[in-house]
Parts: sequence; C-alpha cells; structure tokens
Amino acid sequence: MRKKRTIRLPCLLLTGLGGITLVAIIAIGLAAQPLPGPVAIATDLPTATPTAPAPPPANPLEQQEAALQPRFRAELNGLAQAPRYFIQASVDPGTGQVTGQMSVEYTYRGVQPLTELAFRLLPNAQAIYGGGSLTVENVTQKGRSLQTTLAQGRTGLRVSLPQPLQPGQMTALSIAFRAQVPAGSGQGYGIFSRSQESLSLAGWYPLLALYQDGWQTPPVPAVGDAMWAETSLYDVRLIVPSGYEVVSTGTAIERQDKAGQSTWHIVSGPAREFALAMSNRFEQRETQVDGVRLRLYTLPARAAATAPDEALKMMAAAFKAYVARFGPYPYTEFDLVEAAVDIGGYEFSGMVYVDYNRRVRGPFEPYRYLSAHEIAHQWWYNLVGNASVDEPWLDEALASYAAVLYLQYAGDAQGAARLLESWKADYGLRRPGDPPVDSSALLFSNWVAYRRTVYYHGALFLDELRQTLGDERFFALLQRLQTRYRYRMMTTGDFLREAEDIAGHDIAALWARWFR
Repeated sequence: MRKKRTIRLPCLLLTGLGGITLVAIIAIGLAAQPLPGPVAIATDLPTATPTAPAPPPANPLEQQEAALQPRFRAELNGLAQAPRYFIQASVDPGTGQVTGQMSVEYTYRGVQPLTELAFRLLPNAQAIYGGGSLTVENVTQKGRSLQTTLAQGRTGLRVSLPQPLQPGQMTALSIAFRAQVPAGSGQGYGIFSRSQESLSLAGWYPLLALYQDGWQTPPVPAVGDAMWAETSLYDVRLIVPSGYEVVSTGTAIERQDKAGQSTWHIVSGPAREFALAMSNRFEQRETQVDGVRLRLYTLPARAAATAPDEALKMMAAAFKAYVARFGPYPYTEFDLVEAAVDIGGYEFSGMVYVDYNRRVRGPFEPYRYLSAHEIAHQWWYNLVGNASVDEPWLDEALASYAAVLYLQYAGDAQGAARLLESWKADYGLRRPGDPPVDSSALLFSNWVAYRRTVYYHGALFLDELRQTLGDERFFALLQRLQTRYRYRMMTTGDFLREAEDIAGHDIAALWARWFR
C-alpha cells in the first residue's frame, strides 16, 4: 500500500481585504490516458454496520466552528434554523457499498402547514450520476415508521408527516440508506464512481430538497448540474479501511484507527452538500492563502504535462485573485482532488474534482482554465447559491469569467485576452434567435449548445457589463453580491437589481442583447 506523501510550499499571505464565498462542467478534447497501474484493494476487511448517529452535541453550532476561520464563526448564529445532518456511514471501496444512518433536523420557514418532506436520491438518475443506486430502507420519526413515496424516476422521495409541520416548527427524521457506487459504468460524469485508484462520492445520501414556495425538485437535466440545496450543516462520521485518505467537504476534527479501520469525524461548516473522495494512493501538497489551507491531492504519474508543484502554485494564485476580487473565503481549508471525471471537473462545497488526465496529458492552458473555473465555484455556487437547473448562468458564467479575472490579477493580461478571444471565435456573440443567457439547463441536450449559451455568452455579457460599469464599480458589484447573498440564493432578478443600483441607471439595452 502506498502511503500518502505530504509536501508543503511557502505560505502566500494576503491581508487587508474585507468581504466574503460549485456546477462547472467543462469538456476539453484531450486524449484519455488510463490511470496508473491497478492497486490491489482488500475486500476481506471487517465491515462495520453503522448504528444510528450519535446524539447531536449539546451545542451543534459550536462544533461547526472548527470548519470556519475565527473571524467568521459568529456567522453560524445566523444559521440556527439551517438544516442539520448527522450521518454515520461505512464505505467499502472494494465493492462500492455505502451503508448509512442519518438524522436530519429541519425547521420549516414557510407560511402554510407542511404535510411532507422531499428528498433527492440523485445517484438513481441516468444522467450526471448514472449507473449506481441510492436506496432508502426506512424513515422514522421518534421511532415511528413513516410512509414514503418514490417519485421522478426514483430520484425523488416524499415522506408523509403524521402531523403537519407548522411555520417555525422543527422536526427530526431518522433515515437508513444504502448506496451502490458503480465501477466504470460509462454513464454520468464519473462523480459517483469507483476505479482501481479512487472512489468518488457525490450525492451519496438522501439530500433534503430546497423549499421555496413549495419543494423544488426539477428533473435531472441531460447536461449541467442537478444540485440545488440550501446552506446546511453536516456532522459526518465515516468508517473506511485503514490506509485510505478521505478528502471531503469541511474539516476533519478527529480520526481513530482500530482493527483495520479508520473512523473519520468531519464537520462541514455552512455547505450546500457533502461530497468526498477516497484513495490509498493520493499524494498531498499544501500551501496557504489568506489563512486558508489549500490542499492538492494528486494521483501518481510517471510523467505529467503539469507537475503537481506547478498545479499547486496555480491553485494558490487563482485563490489569491478570488479573495481580492470577490471577498474572503470563510473556511479553514479548501481541497482540489484528482479523480476520473469524464467532463473535466466538478465543484462541491469546500472541494472540487479535476480529472487526472487534464493535468497529466495537458496542455497547460486548458488545465489552468479548468482548475480556475472550478475553484471560483467556491464563491459562485457554495457561498452564493442559485437555482442550478433553472438559472445556471449565475454560477457558471461567473465561474467562467473568474478565470479571466485571475489571469489579469496574476499579471497575465495576454492569457486573459486569449481566453476571451477564444470564446468569441469559437462561440460568437449572441445573435437574434439564440437562447438567452439565463436559459434553463433543461432546454439543452448537448454540451456544446449549453456551454455556448450559459458559460461563454454569460461570461462575455459580464465582460461587457464590466466595460459599462468600469472596474471599480464592477468589482464593487461582485463583492456586494458576496456580502448580501452569502449562504442564500441569488436570482437573475437580484443580479439585475444590484447591477443597476451600482451603475446608478438602468442597463436595459445591454441586458436585452444577452437576456431577451
């Protein structure tokens, strides 16, 4: 078994900045290279069946402080009514089986009495996740079994409540679940999959749907992202074979090794979801920016177009630019982990996946753009949320244009100009009859059309808006959005209203060229 190797580079410090903080999906036409040679994975290790999660601590918010920098811990007080997940699960990387028990606390903030809760079972979708499964075995409330109904091709679960939930009232449900992670199924993006090298777990547990004038459970689109959830707090205990590194949302506060198994205790801080990756072959490198630990987890390669040390430097430079342009990142750490992601990369709260081949096979500039794009989603998706199916431009266009801002901030004006010109050359400006930038992901059946409208026309709109406002006002707009909508959901209407307020006049003509 290959042990993790840790390499630390000098810290990059950034001071004197005020302010605040995933689904980017980029396919780059590179030849695929198989991951390095297979590693034998023991399948006869003792398997722990998780018991019910331990009772919540007396003050769950206090335990969540470990995931946040000290100057941001008071923000937890504003999340006292956010959903809280307490999960205990065992993960077998050899078979791909996940067995879990979950308690979720939900405070209802609607107006009319609520008769049911809605959950998403995303691994059951053929698109995005594809090839695996997520099964709920039972749901109880205070020991009483509740009636459940599968919906939307088994990607939705409705739980009937014995008594309607009144506005302001909290309920707690216990859920037993089991997931099967596919091995190279060829379906989906590879974000819920396993290989000889690693295991990627996205959407692996029942996710509470967003309640906003009713439960928001849109269909899983053919392209784009299906993750649409409100900011929540996670307390997770994972039981895995010893020797495996767990890279996840949040911060590990304890690890215990016993009888061939490791138990990881992780708290998330404010997060849209909880994702993780596992491997016994990760090589770790680390640096620091603005008090945040940046960790890069790579898989071994005999030769690589971009060396891991260079990748870490690029990661730190992008992070530094985003802190300057968007506002500080409130968490203690951020992880970029290599995985087998067919679409190039994918973002989650506190971490991102980037495909192994993008770094190993190059070229450098597409890999740099991909990584910078995914990192930017920590601000545009995780901190400031949006309806990822209905209005995906709000995070995808901002994450795409963020790469331009990073290159300019890092002193590579020519690289930024090349990126903008490549979008214009490859996708053109919006023409009459083209879909508007704020189109739903459900309107698209292929990545070329989706990226053209949502990613690149959206980014070109932002560039034109910047020229209209000027740099000072444009960057003030980005920081205002981060401050006002942090841990909340932003809409297209919110963006327009804030942009016009910063401008001091309407921007109707500019808006019409891209959105009407």
